[in-house]
Amino acid sequence: MSYIIRKNKQGTDGWLKDRAEKMTASNASAIGNNGKGLDTYINNLMAETYSSAIKESYTNEDMERGNELEALARTVYEMETGNEVEEVGFIELDDFTGCSPDGLIGEEGGLEIKCLKDEKYFKVLLEGIETVVSNYIWQIQMCLYVSDRKWWDLALYNPNYKKSILILRVYPDTKYIDKLIIGLETGKEKIKIIKEKYNKLIK
Repeated sequence: MSYIIRKNKQGTDGWLKDRAEKMTASNASAIGNNGKGLDTYINNLMAETYSSAIKESYTNEDMERGNELEALARTVYEMETGNEVEEVGFIELDDFTGCSPDGLIGEEGGLEIKCLKDEKYFKVLLEGIETVVSNYIWQIQMCLYVSDRKWWDLALYNPNYKKSILILRVYPDTKYIDKLIIGLETGKEKIKIIKEKYNKLIK
């Protein structure tokens, strides 16, 4: 597959423009499950596309915490693994599809960072990172598909503990990727239909 790596920093106006009108890995669960969630996602995506309102990236408490700690988590990951992480803005697979990775590693790897609150991180610390990978698997599998990479590291980080980072390597899984491909094709058709309807309305 052929893709384009965009360098605009995540959260900037340029990054918002890069990902506009595209299905992204942050909504991979809705895409892969290919049901009512996908209908809602596409409708919201196109409503934002055609709205004249100033585009703002969605945020919540967990995301804000992640933004504050992500740079530190990336540094700790590099020290822990010896891997050098390249920061990129957006990876565009086509006019409809892309992802915003937390980092790329060499020619084969990628990185997803999650900065968890104390209670969540402590539970995973005791029970193992494998117990929560299902929470992030759709997003990681879509990043793997879009970037055509061989592996992706999930890194959970919390600086309040002596063992501050937990890392799990994830590989492409056709069980998820096959569903994502079907969901993306469905989403593309829905986008095209909405575009046609909207263009007729404004003529």
